[in-house]
Amino acid sequence: MRKFTAPLVLTMAMLSSNANADFLGLYVGGGVWDHDPSGTFGTIGDDIINVESDLNYGGENDTYVWAAFEHFVPLIPNVRVEMASMGHTGTAANVTFDGVTLPGTGASSVNLDTTDAILYYRLLDNWVNFDLGLNLRKVEGDFTIDDRAVPISETIPMLYLAAQFDLPFSGFSVGADISKVSYDGSSYQDLRLRALYEMGVIGFEAGIRSTSLELDDVDTINADLEFEGIMLGAFLHF
Repeated sequence: MRKFTAPLVLTMAMLSSNANADFLGLYVGGGVWDHDPSGTFGTIGDDIINVESDLNYGGENDTYVWAAFEHFVPLIPNVRVEMASMGHTGTAANVTFDGVTLPGTGASSVNLDTTDAILYYRLLDNWVNFDLGLNLRKVEGDFTIDDRAVPISETIPMLYLAAQFDLPFSGFSVGADISKVSYDGSSYQDLRLRALYEMGVIGFEAGIRSTSLELDDVDTINADLEFEGIMLGAFLHF
């Protein structure tokens, strides 16, 4: 977003050579996120629109895919790439959006597609894993009511933290990760809490994901939105 800067890059240079995984690992996975929306959005100077009461948004299922490569090379970060889609559709009546008042009932949608490029170091690597890095997130999408669409296309630098606790000899683990940035009245946060089970090269994950987005005059949009729900996925670990 125009208002976000990237000072988080400096944290990468402060980490030592022991901050990488001590093995080579390739992960490939994907899954489904069943999420419900809440909150408001609107264009500058127009109505504040509630996505539940004004637009009748409800639960939706969307997909995500990801891949990660971990290594032991000093100073070079590990890499995770993730792509996800998130969309909601509904109907709107008697609202003002992008300078136009809708006289009757019209279709409405919010679509946000994200691509994450995460560069991270592993600070702990045993039965407790702890990662610190930078998530460069590309956000593309639009807010649409009737035939009025306001697009959004931004690259956002976010602080990335992840932790995982392995239960020895069981294949089970629990973990959490968060990507977050906040600047000049706007903020963006993505939080996941999950349980994992690995059996050989195959793994499964289940948990809760929450994405919150607060925009203050970004591409003419004000927003205070949250999308939260259950996620289920599977992955391969080579």
